[in-house]
Amino acid sequence: MIPTTDWLGHPIPSRLHQIFEKIAEKNVVHVLRFGLYPKNVRESKGVIHHIDEVNHNNLAIYYFINSSKHFKAIRKIVYENQVDVAIISNLLVGYIGAKAIGNHADIFFDLSDHFPSVGAGYYFNSNSFCGKFATSALEKILKKTLCHAQHIVTCSHALESYVKTLGFTNTSIIPNGVDKSFLNRNYQRDLIREELALDGNVTIGYLGSVEFWLDIFPLLKAIKTLSRKQNVKLLLVGAGLRSKTARQLRQYINTLGITEHVVWLDFIPYTKVPDYIGAMDICTIPFDLKNPAAYYSAPNKLFEYLALGKTVIATPIPEIVHTARKYVNFALTSENYVRIIDDYSKNSKKYEEQALQGKKLAMQMTWNKIAQQYHQLLLNRSAS
Repeated sequence: MIPTTDWLGHPIPSRLHQIFEKIAEKNVVHVLRFGLYPKNVRESKGVIHHIDEVNHNNLAIYYFINSSKHFKAIRKIVYENQVDVAIISNLLVGYIGAKAIGNHADIFFDLSDHFPSVGAGYYFNSNSFCGKFATSALEKILKKTLCHAQHIVTCSHALESYVKTLGFTNTSIIPNGVDKSFLNRNYQRDLIREELALDGNVTIGYLGSVEFWLDIFPLLKAIKTLSRKQNVKLLLVGAGLRSKTARQLRQYINTLGITEHVVWLDFIPYTKVPDYIGAMDICTIPFDLKNPAAYYSAPNKLFEYLALGKTVIATPIPEIVHTARKYVNFALTSENYVRIIDDYSKNSKKYEEQALQGKKLAMQMTWNKIAQQYHQLLLNRSAS
């Protein structure tokens, strides 16, 4: 496993962590550890391979200065452990990894995001000249890496279409999902609402990374409008990773004068996520349709929200429209948000029924079922 990020230290468990920790219960999974975070926040059933890296806060520099060490480590893992299948889900280490693996294992590439725009977006505006240039350069690296893959897995239909425009047809879609514990969780709604002084307010929430792929400004404008006529609060749970987005968002909240209507928490332990989603009345996925990182995505939080029986408002990114349009309310403008939230306040029963149906969808999308599907794909493709 050559993962997208730090397997043990990233504040949010990745798609492949959710899937392959379950596969590791009956198979041997070797994982290359990228030491991007100083503290481990989770354990692993896999065999974790630590290497003597040179740490650096800049991701591009980190991967560049450690490239030879990553190459040697990947080759050693594959050769010494008789690896059957190598899963690559990393843009900058992916090409090096493919070269190191060679013909000694089947290569599957898991494209969990639009890697070129995600990589460029941490440093440049996606629509700027520099952003477009960086995205184009990274796309060339992606194409070279995909040439080495026997099979390509994507988590969304939009990503599969994107891969096909690059000239590759050896693809499968394996979606994202939700931990089954979310479905039966007796979350601490009342306790959290009391602690955060949310009682008596319609609480609109967002949980996740606060990064450049968000379009949260229309939602903030809606909070300002709604606050003039009803008790409303916005609960943000999460923080920035590497861009300036979180800082800009704080400035905008101050400019709008809605600080008293916003409760903003840092990342929380994943085991507590259901409790904080439970404290929300309406959950949001305010992604930026104009940003490829958002447009091609399949947000894990969709099924987490639905599994907990929540009303969801999202921007109409293709995968949500394709998968859950009956169970999600779509908004692009502040007026859209205001209209939906007003209607929720007046007709809550309607939204409760929608949320109930959404939970039934989430029950079909557990990580256990998705891990079985992924494992079967590996077995089938390796056998052929």
